[in-house]
Amino acid sequence: MKKVLVVCGNGIASSSIMLAGLKDYLRKQGIEADLDKASLSEVSDDTFNSKDLIVSSTKLNKPNVTTPVIIGSSLLTGIGEDETLEKIKEMLLE
Repeated sequence: MKKVLVVCGNGIASSSIMLAGLKDYLRKQGIEADLDKASLSEVSDDTFNSKDLIVSSTKLNKPNVTTPVIIGSSLLTGIGEDETLEKIKEMLLE
């Protein structure tokens, strides 16, 4: 099972909204994933790198992070959400 970390600035509101939408989408798609959320400032590079995918509300400025990152702000705005969810699905099915 793939491990996904959903992150935002404070790890409270935005990541919770993105996580809920992602969880619902994956359930409808029949895709199982281990989902977690956190604050960008509280997560170490090692924690980021222990995941299979990161969905972030903003661009990560962490050069030592090797895990693929998808910017998930569309999960908050709804603009481009389908494309973002499709990218996430593709990454989880690889």
